[in-house]
Amino acid sequence: MKFTLSALLFLLSCAQLFGQENACYENASGSYWPVKAGLKKTLTYGNNSYLASFKGDSVEFDGNYYLEETQTFSNGDVKARYWREENGAVYSWSQEKKIESLELPETHEVGTKWSSKDQEWTYEILSLTSTYSTPFCEFVDLLEVKTESSLRKGTVYNLFYKQGVGMVGLNVNGQPFSYIKPDRKVNEKSFIAYGCEDAGTSQEIDKCTNAKISQHIRENLKAPQSSVKGRILLNVRIDELGEVSEVTVLETVPGGEALEAEAIRVMSSLPKFIPAQVDDNQPIATNLKVPFRF
Repeated sequence: MKFTLSALLFLLSCAQLFGQENACYENASGSYWPVKAGLKKTLTYGNNSYLASFKGDSVEFDGNYYLEETQTFSNGDVKARYWREENGAVYSWSQEKKIESLELPETHEVGTKWSSKDQEWTYEILSLTSTYSTPFCEFVDLLEVKTESSLRKGTVYNLFYKQGVGMVGLNVNGQPFSYIKPDRKVNEKSFIAYGCEDAGTSQEIDKCTNAKISQHIRENLKAPQSSVKGRILLNVRIDELGEVSEVTVLETVPGGEALEAEAIRVMSSLPKFIPAQVDDNQPIATNLKVPFRF
C-alpha cells in the first residue's frame, strides 16, 4: 500500500519555564476574552505563528458594531476577525456565513453549554482553575472550554483563557497545538537530527532534520495491505533528552487501526535528537506533528 508523508509540523510544548519578570502576563487582569483597541499578542499555530492585534477599527454588520482583529501570520497570510462584547458576553461575526455566534457567555459556570448560530460548533465550560504550560510560562487559574465541530468528528479542541489576556493555549485531542508567546522576544531553537548541526543556517538545519526524519519513515514503514484511505496525524513527543517519549494519534480514519499501529511503531523508533532549547541553552520538550496520507 502506498503512502504520502506530508510536511512535518514542529511545535514546541511544555517543558522548562521562562521566569523573567512579567514575561508571562503576570499583571494582567480583566475579562477572559478582552475586546479592546490596542491589544496585541503573538501565538504559535502548528508550524506557523501569528500576531493578533486590535487596531481600533469598528465595523458594522447586521446592526451591531464589531472591533476588527488582524491576524498576521509568519507565512505572509493576513486574516480579519470580528468581535464584540455585550454585558460580558463575547460574539463573533462570520463574513463568509453572514451570521453572529456566541463565543463566550456572560456567566462562567462549569457545565455551561452553548452552540454556534449554525449549530456547527458546540461548547462546554470544563473548569475555571485549569493550568497550561508552554516552553516559557506556567499559566494557572484558567478558564477551559471544550469545543467540537460537526464537520470534524472525533476531534476535540480544548481552549484555555487567562483573564486580561484571552486565549493562551489550544490543545487538539489532548496535544498542544497553539500557545501564546511571552510579551518580549526570547530565543528558541528547534530539535536537531544528529549530523545536521553543522548544515548551515537554522532553515538549512531544519531542512536537514526533516529529510532525516522522512528518510527514517520511508526506510522503515511497512504499510499493511488495506483498502482504507485518508489521513492519519500523529503527535510525537521528543523529551528534554532528545528521545521519543510518547506517540499519540491526533486524527485518523475509520478502520485505520492497523495503519495507526504501524505508523506509531515507526515513529517510536526514531533515533535520538539534539533536544530543542530556549534561552541560555535550556533543553525543552518538543511536539512533532507527522501527517501520513494513505
